[in-house]
Parts: sequence; structure tokens; C-alpha cells
Amino acid sequence: MALFQKSPALKQGERRAVQRYTVDCAAKLKMPGGDRKGRLSDLSEAGARFDTQDPPQKGVSGLLAWGDHEFFGKIAWANENSCGMIFERPIPPSIVESTCEIVEVQAGPVANFGNIPVAKRGRRASLVSRDS
Repeated sequence: MALFQKSPALKQGERRAVQRYTVDCAAKLKMPGGDRKGRLSDLSEAGARFDTQDPPQKGVSGLLAWGDHEFFGKIAWANENSCGMIFERPIPPSIVESTCEIVEVQAGPVANFGNIPVAKRGRRASLVSRDS
């Protein structure tokens, strides 16, 4: 029995069998060669996108951990700052839903209303009168 099996045939041009969701939470990829810290940015029942400064190569197996969850999978693709993981078994939809509720927002400066340009009243009035 193979660790990963091909999913049922999909329509031509369609790559994913399940819906994926945009998420944003801290995560860790645990591998025999060392752990990688990063952010979970995409999640579905079948896999996830993990953003990190040093992603592992395609084919590497490991545990993707976030919050109280850990799931085993294999790296399906990688680029210079992220990788895609396919889970060994689909994860429960309830975990996908609860993770979608975790969106960590970094606090930043509040907009200063003094820096927002204000339209001049006369300009709009002159445009309206030309169109009449």
C-alpha cells in the first residue's frame, strides 16, 4: 500500500479535489533534518501551504504543527519562500474551520486622518456644472 495515492480523476485543468482556505497563523514543520518555523497561509482537508525562509525540498516528509494540531504529510512543491504539503490522510473539516477562525493580525499604526487628502469642494461642483 502506497503512503500517498493519486486522488480520483479530476476535470481537466482542475488541480484540487477539495476547497482551500486562506489562513494566517504561526506554524512549525517538524522533520528529521530539523524544524522550520513559519506561517500557515493556506489550508484544506487535503493539504496546506507553509511559508518559511528555508523551505524543504519536494518529497520530504514531516509533521506540520499549528495550535494544538499536528498532521503528517509530504512536500509536494517548494519555491524560495514557501512549500505545499499534502497530508497523508485528510484532516477533519472541523479543524479546517477552527483554523480559519485563527487570523493573527499584527498591530500597526492607526491611520492619521491628517495624512488623508481631502477633495476640494469647488472642483467637484465645477465638474457637475459642466455636465449639466
